[in-house]
Amino acid sequence: MPAASKIESNMPSGAPRVLIAGVGYSHLRDYSIGPLLTAELKKASWPPGVEVEDLSYGPIGVLHSLDERPRYDKMIFVTAVSRQRASGGVYRYNWNHQLPEADEIQARIAEAVTGVISLDNLLIIATYFNKLADDVVVIEVEPADEGWGEGLTPEIEAAIPIVVEKIHQEVKAA
Repeated sequence: MPAASKIESNMPSGAPRVLIAGVGYSHLRDYSIGPLLTAELKKASWPPGVEVEDLSYGPIGVLHSLDERPRYDKMIFVTAVSRQRASGGVYRYNWNHQLPEADEIQARIAEAVTGVISLDNLLIIATYFNKLADDVVVIEVEPADEGWGEGLTPEIEAAIPIVVEKIHQEVKAA
């Protein structure tokens, strides 16, 4: 988790604040797309107000990190999630900010405290604590290999240009 420090904003007045965030597990094959892509996206030039960060350190830590910075206008989360779809498929949706019952929220917080990194946990917990932007876009890739190891499968490698294009479209739309 990054060291806690107040993040100063030096962007022009009126520029939308956008966070592009990767979520996932390093060394867990296709689930590594969030952290791997984030590292590459940080090297790119982005408009003022756009930040790129790897949020693969758990929802509770993310909450504390978000407390240290001004609120975002838009957040774009990138990850791999197994939802029984076609491997390598890229899926984009807007997070609806709908919360489950209180028992499930508590279970997700307990799971997060144990170190589980999960996009669904992050979205639910951050929504519950009102840390997300109103405009939250999720870009998911369906993994082909969920096992331990380095490197992405060819299906996920082929999806990267599609994911990057979707991210650029979302930044332009902010």
